[in-house]
Amino acid sequence: MTIRFAIPKALDLRLALFARFTQFTLLSLFLLPGLLAAPGSPAVAPARAAAAVQVAVSILPQKYFIQRIAGDLAEVTVMVPSGADPHTYEPKPSQMRGLAGARLYMTIGVPFEKAWLDRITAAGGKDMTLVRLEKGIDLLPQDEHFLDEAHGHDGEHKDGHKDGHDAAKPSGAKHDAKHDEHDGGHHHDAEAAEGHHHDHEGGDPHIWLSPALVKMMAGSIKAALVKADPAHAPLYRANHDAFVRELDELDLHINDLFENVPENRRRFMVFHPAWSYFAHNYNLREVAIEVEGREPGPRQLTRIVEFAKKEKIEAIFVQPQFSKRGAETIARNVGATLIEADPLAEDWAANIRRVAEAMAKTLNK
Repeated sequence: MTIRFAIPKALDLRLALFARFTQFTLLSLFLLPGLLAAPGSPAVAPARAAAAVQVAVSILPQKYFIQRIAGDLAEVTVMVPSGADPHTYEPKPSQMRGLAGARLYMTIGVPFEKAWLDRITAAGGKDMTLVRLEKGIDLLPQDEHFLDEAHGHDGEHKDGHKDGHDAAKPSGAKHDAKHDEHDGGHHHDAEAAEGHHHDHEGGDPHIWLSPALVKMMAGSIKAALVKADPAHAPLYRANHDAFVRELDELDLHINDLFENVPENRRRFMVFHPAWSYFAHNYNLREVAIEVEGREPGPRQLTRIVEFAKKEKIEAIFVQPQFSKRGAETIARNVGATLIEADPLAEDWAANIRRVAEAMAKTLNK
């Protein structure tokens, strides 16, 4: 005999609802991790760590030097933007306000600093340290204008300083590896900054275009970063040492490029004389076209063309901060090669290498 039990309809409905609820819960638990990890979800996006040191500088090449030593540990603000002229630049009010967060300001001796340095230090406040990268470097006088050359300055520069790799060494010291062996080699404090407006008055400020002098500045950058952020000192020292090795290799490469250039082909022309340290390091001769910072007029252009033909000028540097018209006229008339050379390029090493290789190719023809 079969006994049948009747299940009440109400109980049957409850069991069905429970089963559906269980299925929904299990499905939700399975899908939830995938939903939370969906691309673009802000809930799991990692926060970017703040930089350890806020650094302000004058020009873009300095940013390159600092990032090679500090990496992501430094946030670098550049006062003179790409395409602007550091001789006459006037920082915007927003830039001056932004200096309040800077731990370090690194000068390099460009002209606008002389007019703005007091205001820059005031804007930075007492917590900002001034680091003078140009300190300890004997600045060269501004290089020759073509008129100086035309009056017979042939074997030697007008001030009698030597050509070649020994020019523009640090003041009172040999330029060798010992200079960078200790972190305390430069004291960048308020007392050291007081004479800034008068140091090397009238000298050529373009020290960053010499790999040998960049090596000196790298030591000052390392020392300042170690002092400002001692917790990361081993990293700064290791990066500095790697950067110095790269600078030595670049210096050797450029020296090799110009080694076989004949003495009578070592002159080149520029509109603005920015490349004198580069020229001195590699036994070249820079001759400026500009006349007191202005493009030459028709009569002056005629004289420059005559001089360039006589001296067999093969290369003329042009840069984006100045007009190319005068240089193009000269190049057309004498058959010289125009070489684009931006002294303020941010990708410093690639720029120096490219300029050196283009010039060596022209002078070695």
